Parts: sequence; structure tokens; C-alpha cells
Amino acid sequence: MRIGLFTDTYLPDINGVVSSVVTLQKELEKHGHEVFVIANHKALTSKWDGNVLRLPGLELKWLYGYKLSTPFHQSAKEEIRKLKLDIIHVHTEFGVGMFGRIVAKYLNIPVVSTYHTMYEDYTHYLIPFENEEVDRVGRRIVGSVSRVFAENVQAMIAPSEKTKETLLKYGVTTPIYIIPTGLSFEKFNVENIDAERVCQIRQSYGIKEDEKLVVYVGRIAQEKSIEIPIEGFRYVKNPKIKMMIVGGGPQLEELKELARSYRLQERIIFTDKVENDEVPYYYACADCFVSASLTETQGMTFIEALACGLPVFARPDEVLEDLVFENESGFLFDTGKEFAQKLEDYMGRAKEEQERLHIRAKECVKKYDADVFYSKVLSVYFQVLDDFQDAYEVTKVKMLDDYVRIYVMNDKEDEPKKLMIDLEDYFLYKIRLHTMLDRHTVQGFEQKEAYLNAYRNAIRRLRMRDYTRKEMEQVLAKLPGMSDASVQKMLNELEQKGYINDALYMANKIEKMQYSLSGKGRIRKTLINKGIPKEAVDEALADFKDEEEREKALKMAEKLRESLKGKSAAMKTQAIIRKLISYGFDNDIAKATAGILNFDAEDDHEALEKTIQKAIRGNQRKYQGKELKERVYVYCMRKGFASSEIRAILEEMEWEELHEN
Repeated sequence: MRIGLFTDTYLPDINGVVSSVVTLQKELEKHGHEVFVIANHKALTSKWDGNVLRLPGLELKWLYGYKLSTPFHQSAKEEIRKLKLDIIHVHTEFGVGMFGRIVAKYLNIPVVSTYHTMYEDYTHYLIPFENEEVDRVGRRIVGSVSRVFAENVQAMIAPSEKTKETLLKYGVTTPIYIIPTGLSFEKFNVENIDAERVCQIRQSYGIKEDEKLVVYVGRIAQEKSIEIPIEGFRYVKNPKIKMMIVGGGPQLEELKELARSYRLQERIIFTDKVENDEVPYYYACADCFVSASLTETQGMTFIEALACGLPVFARPDEVLEDLVFENESGFLFDTGKEFAQKLEDYMGRAKEEQERLHIRAKECVKKYDADVFYSKVLSVYFQVLDDFQDAYEVTKVKMLDDYVRIYVMNDKEDEPKKLMIDLEDYFLYKIRLHTMLDRHTVQGFEQKEAYLNAYRNAIRRLRMRDYTRKEMEQVLAKLPGMSDASVQKMLNELEQKGYINDALYMANKIEKMQYSLSGKGRIRKTLINKGIPKEAVDEALADFKDEEEREKALKMAEKLRESLKGKSAAMKTQAIIRKLISYGFDNDIAKATAGILNFDAEDDHEALEKTIQKAIRGNQRKYQGKELKERVYVYCMRKGFASSEIRAILEEMEWEELHEN
């Protein structure tokens, strides 16, 4: 296979990206693949150096000497076309990485991308002043840009679960494969490291034979939090324990000054940059390793240190969950003082106990063997090539109001697929007639189509009437292709655009129910059933005055009074109370209101006479005489009339004659 590795940073630079690229390059070459590295250098012209093509770059000294290239290199594009690459693997997002994506589009070559850097932890380089709101916006921009880059490749490689979760948080839908960067254990095996060279390095920095050393290796920059172990070193009482900080970077002078301010310049050693081949010797100089960084996508220096048998001192982080085990392969700390305490404890242990940790440290990194790394990356390459060979061609594009209808077809299908995509994807994927889309992209569009249909369904419903979030959630959950996560995502989107607004819904509903004379209790129950939180409902109803509630209850009772005929005063009162309670008025207000209506005795007597006549008409066909009289009596009792009053009227009536008539 002919493979192009595109990266902004490469040898002689020393960092995690370079280590990953070089390890992959060597393993691929070892297994017979042809590998071409496209990087940059501080120059105005391109040049070949073996299988490495160096593009023109501008050195940014304020950014740790990072060399930035333009993504447009016409002559280099032609050079790469001659290489007849099977696959392009980009390792950085900007400069050379962008150029790699452009070349892939131009030459119709599949692209794999490894997300090496947590860019949201590096916004301080672009935004030098501290501002929480600006930082939040910066992180959001980083997420959006990262998603755009990820959606334009066929596969993403994440060095850790932490990195994958970050990409998913950004909304990346491209397949993500977790493949930790491998390591050449031979290079970091202490038995293969020249002991004499190690002694020379220790002597050159004035480290005596009986002195202990803790080492940090990596970029000297703000995001690495090196100030924490430096500040913690104030609490290390044993003068025979020293710390060596290996590497260069924008924070080097600042940290040197910090060490001087604590009068630690004799015990904390700064080496500045060292050659890549020299790094294993510096690990071998030490008794343990420290890093307080929380911004690693994988943490290659942690793995390198453990491979050298060095116990690791680190702050708790997801990338270390299967690397650093307390008192087994290292120690975890939260503060500089805690680091100092654990460091002195470890340095004071017996040689046998320290050797136990050295052995355990090596065991923890066996799974990071470079050959395993190579095999996993190669399997991704083959998967991507397989998907790319089944690519679809866009045969028709139809622009509609708020989405685009495209027709795609490949050699294996007789009929074109008809897909509905949103405008964002249309522009993101630069879709035009005859654009080629790989199988995964088409499958992704098919999944998104279900989401888009559900969204349009929701908008149609919301234009007809208002829904609460809970009501719309129930609607969306019933639609095909909508997972729980998709439902929640859509609800958030509908809220952001103002289609769903529970607060406004509640205010309108309260106003309508008040107008229809509903009581406070009924309003509360209705809103809670609609999914409005109890606390929000109670807060909205807190301003309701009892006097207003009593006035509404009286108006409602007067309306109800007209429908209460043929009942006793007591029955009417009870009916009014029950009705008011059912409309949401509390028990005390309902009773007081029913009492105000004052159903008098004359009304009661007239109602009883009408009830008796009604009872007679309903029973006289089946009963006569005393039996009819008893039936009427029972009927009136059930209507709530007093027994004595019923008997008085019934005694005055002739029952035989009534029956005959």
C-alpha cells in the first residue's frame, strides 16, 4: 500500500504527534508499505528529503516554534499526484493537514485523520487575556471547527476514550476508532540504554551518585501545568532529591524565574530542548516521572516513562485510568504539597519496594506495543478503502425551501437513492453534480433523513398549536428512526429557536384558564400534567390573591346554579362545592362560596313539589297506591329533601286517583 502521512510537525521536533507519526511510519515500512511524509520546514520553497516532502512554512516563535503552512501548494499537489497514493492519513488539522484534505478531494483519495490535540485547552495562545465568556466562545468555535474537519474524512482515530468522547460532544458522526499510539519498547528498554551515557548526563547537570531524581519530559507550556510540581517542591525536605525538567517551550523562562523565586534553582534543573534520540537517556537518569498535565489525548510521555520502568506521579485524568495505579505503577496527587509528600515517601522506601513499582510500571504498557498499533491502524485503512470503493455519485440535485433533495447511485445498485439533506450538510460536503460520496457518508445521510423528517413533522405541529417540551417529546418518541439522544437533541434545538417555550406556554395557559374561571388547583394540575416543573408552576401561581380566587369561584358558582334544578337546597350546596373543587378551587373557598348562594326554604319547597311530580311520572305506569307513594318518597330522599317535608306533601295527595288518572 502507498500511504501519505500529512503533518505540521515532524522530526527534528519532539512531541507526541511526532512520536506517533514516526512510530507509524517505521512500522508501516517494516511491514513492506511505501510511506511518504508530507511535513513543512522554515523555508520559502519545497524540497524532498528521502521520502519526506517539506513544504514552505512560517515559524511561530510565540507558539513553541510551531511552523504554519498555507493549505495551498499547487506544485506540491502535482508532486503528490505522481506518488499514486492509496490513502492519506492526516495528523494535524491546519496547514499541512488542510492541504492533505484538499489533495484527497482533488485526487479522489480516501482520508483517515488522527485527532492528536485537545485544541480547546490551547485557546490561551490565541486569546492572551483571561475572560470566562471569551474562553467559552473560543471553546465552542474549536468544537465547531473540529466537527467540520472530522466530517470531511472517512474515519477518525482517537488515541483514547477521552478523545472519542470529546469528538462525540462536538457532534462528530464520522466513524471513530480508539487506537492508542504505539511505542517501540526496544528504544525505551533500560537494558538497551547505554549506562555510560546516562552517567555522563547526570554528571553534566551536577547530579551526584547518591542523589535521587524525578524527571518531567515534554513541552514547557501553560497547558502542561508544570508550575504545580515546581511549587510542590518547596515541601520536599530531603536535599538529595532533585527535579529535572526536560524540554523547551514558551513558558521556559517564566518557570525558571518561578524556581528562583522559591530558591530552588539548585534543585530544579532545566535542560531546554534535547535531541529526539537523547530522550530515552534522560528517562534513564531518573528514579521516577512527574507530569501535572490534564490536556493529553493519550499521554505518550507517561507511556514512555512507564516503559523505562519509572513510576509516574500525575494528577487524576481519564487517559491514565489504565496506566497509573496508586502505589502500583505510580501515585496520584491533586496539589503540589500532596505531590511532595508522596514523592518523599517513595524515595525513602527500600530498594526492593521501589523495584516492585519499576516492574509493575513496565507491565502496564505492554499493550502499547508498536506492532499492535500498526495492525489496528492498518485495519482502519482497509475498512476505509472498502467503504470508498462502494462510493456513490451524485446524479441529480434539487434545491427546495429549507433542504436539498439529492439522487445518488453506484455500480452495485440499479436504482438511484433519493436522499433529503439539510443545507448545512449540502455546503459542508461541497455537494455538486458528480460529487463522489463514500458508503459511510451516504449511510449517515440516510440516518439524518429520519431526523430531518421528524424535525419537519415537529415544526408542522407547532405551527398549528403550542406544545410543552414534554408533549413534544412524546410526539417525537413515536416517530421512526428517533433514538432517545436524537429526541433530546431536537428538543434542545426547538427550544433554542423559540418553537418550544415552556415559560411562555405556562403564562398563556394560566391566562386562558383564569378567563374560563378555573381555580388555582386545576391550573396547577393541568400545567404539571403538561410537563411543567412543579417549582415553576408554584412560583407562577404564588401571586394569585385569595380575593381574586373567591371572586372567580362565585362567578363559576352562579353559572352552575342555573343547571341545578329539582334538588334540595342541601343537595344544591353539595353539588356546588363538588363542582368548584373539580374546577380547582380549594375546599374552604368552595364551601364559603356555596354558602353565599343561600338556597332558601321557598325554593326548597317548590323544588320538592316538582321532584315529586317527576317521580310520579316516572313510576306510575308500574306502581300504584302505597307502593307508588313509597317509590316517590325514596326518590325524593335521594335528592336530598327532608323526610318530614316529603311526608307532609305526600300525605295531602290521593294516591288511588293519581294512579287511575
